[in-house]
Amino acid sequence: MMGLYWIVNILIVLTELALALMLLKNYYSLRNTGVGKRLFGVSLVFLFQSVLAVVFYIHWAEMGLGKSVAGPLLLLSLSGLIGVGLLYSISRM
Repeated sequence: MMGLYWIVNILIVLTELALALMLLKNYYSLRNTGVGKRLFGVSLVFLFQSVLAVVFYIHWAEMGLGKSVAGPLLLLSLSGLIGVGLLYSISRM
């Protein structure tokens, strides 16, 4: 059974994944400009990181790792979500 910390971690990362997809959509039209290429690349990195995080979190939860691992990762997941959220809010300006 997956613990609460792992479930919250996965939900946070899935939210981050959704924001990364929206970032990708926002920067797709700018991908031919100098700044647009960088922003599009950063969006792809966030997208890849989010998918990879979900895979690892599920694997670690199935291995039976508990709060001692999921707790600190919760802080990392939240900081990633805040970072992607800020970048998304800037992209909408």
